[in-house]
Amino acid sequence: MTSAQTEIWTILRLIEWGTSYFREKRIDSPRLTIELMLAHILNLKRFDLYVQFDRPMLEDELLKLRSMVKQRVAREPLQYILGEAEFHGRRFSVRPGVLIPRPETELLVDEALRRTKSLRCLDVGTGSGCIAITISLERPETEVVAIDLSEEAIEIALENAERLKAGLIDFQNIDFFDDEAVKSLGSFDLIISNPPYVSTNEMSELQIEVRDYEPRIAVIDGNDGLSFYRRLVELAPVLLRREGEIFLELGYGTANAVRQMFEKGGFQVEIYSDYDRIERILRAYPQPASESPL
Repeated sequence: MTSAQTEIWTILRLIEWGTSYFREKRIDSPRLTIELMLAHILNLKRFDLYVQFDRPMLEDELLKLRSMVKQRVAREPLQYILGEAEFHGRRFSVRPGVLIPRPETELLVDEALRRTKSLRCLDVGTGSGCIAITISLERPETEVVAIDLSEEAIEIALENAERLKAGLIDFQNIDFFDDEAVKSLGSFDLIISNPPYVSTNEMSELQIEVRDYEPRIAVIDGNDGLSFYRRLVELAPVLLRREGEIFLELGYGTANAVRQMFEKGGFQVEIYSDYDRIERILRAYPQPASESPL
């Protein structure tokens, strides 16, 4: 892409150029990427680009685009470049201090909303607040508590809650492995989480976008990828009400191990698959007393 002083760059020409360039650099979804960048810079919806194909870009707009293109080619996630990510039909602000919301987590929320009528909900590792805020907006009668180890994540979640006009959500900067702090939260009808489930050994296999840019404490558990699940089984007698349910996102290939943990802990377990037919969501609820192995 050369200077606008010597050439005129229209929206259509930039879409064609960007698609080709990103494909050459092996960037996923090359046309979508350049279209989202242009829509962001021009403050347009993607559809509106198609009715303004002949619109020439201004020099300052081209400068912004060049910067974004360089960032993306360096494998910085597009959501961080744009400063936002879509989740459940809403736009959430995201920065490198929080995990980028993903479609699989939308499925997690959908299953929880479909199968429970929670009155009090705990979101563990809230990050951008996408789970807690979505539940609050979809179920305004639900009291939501959302915790995260990261102060920056809590700040971003609060910003999102205010901008999206969510109901009152109690965001707390808490370490889930701090017994006293966690037990002070009380008990819940629903516990939901997309926890860090990548093991230390799997770190090198992650996409560059995840490995080099997303917060490690939100991705990697520093152990075998199962630490959070063990902790939740341990705390469930304190945190989960008698008729309560737990919904968790699962890492690839961990479904059987996590299922066994919860079954040994006295839970009935169901596993649901994601769009790629990967076992991705765990639903756990206490067995009737007569069926419990404990």
